[in-house]
Amino acid sequence: MKRILLPTDFSKISVNAIHYALQLFKDESCEFFLLNVFRIPYITNDELLSNDVSQLVILEGELHEASKKGMKDLIAELPKNDKHKFRTISDYNLFIQAIKQSVEEKKIDLIVMGTKGATGAKEIFMGSNTGDVILKTTCDVIAVPENSKFKSLKEITFPTDFRIKYERHDLAALLKLAKKHDATVRILHFSEKDALDEEQTNNKKLLSSFLEKINHSYHTLTNPDFEESVNCFTQSRGDVDMIAVVARHYNFFQRMFFRPKVRELSFHTKIPLFVMHHLKE
Repeated sequence: MKRILLPTDFSKISVNAIHYALQLFKDESCEFFLLNVFRIPYITNDELLSNDVSQLVILEGELHEASKKGMKDLIAELPKNDKHKFRTISDYNLFIQAIKQSVEEKKIDLIVMGTKGATGAKEIFMGSNTGDVILKTTCDVIAVPENSKFKSLKEITFPTDFRIKYERHDLAALLKLAKKHDATVRILHFSEKDALDEEQTNNKKLLSSFLEKINHSYHTLTNPDFEESVNCFTQSRGDVDMIAVVARHYNFFQRMFFRPKVRELSFHTKIPLFVMHHLKE
């Protein structure tokens, strides 16, 4: 049974991501863990000294009860599915620590969470909860933008410059998802030139061997800029349902989202991003 973590602060963005996850895995047996992280509002040292510790304990208890009630009310509103089970976690903690702890203790396979749209990739990921989860955990993540509504998963874009030698286990989650939904994987090669060197050719052959049982096609844009290439490709096709990347190689992933120059990336406002990690064997 797949074990999926669903962080929520009860906002429309987080609830939208939960509904996305339920639809994406509607035909699969899943155990969903709804996680709500709460903290006492920030207070200064002087304020802390002037407050009775017992009052802070009472406040923490009230926040905990409100969290549990919010979770109960949320589950009551979710669509019923005999294949889905729900568990709740109300945690007084720092957000990223709560995520890490839940992933380890509950043996989570995937995190699905909402992310707020912004005018550039840097603004979305740097300093955000989504960015922290992607870069500071080893769990696969699907980031669902606030304006994204679930539709049948038929086309997945996988950008690469063919400089990375992927292993089969790097792409296992993508292959399973594509096969489950009979989705086509569009491999987007972005480069300054069409021709591949020997290293790129070998990596492409290896990638093709992994995708032999999956519908797939190759596309090339002679532009070395990841952001512009993906944006151009998704806008031109208009029917991309998900963008998938592997975060195994940190430098490559960092180049994708942490550039000095911030551009407007319309695809981030509507297309979910699937970031795959792997554990060393």
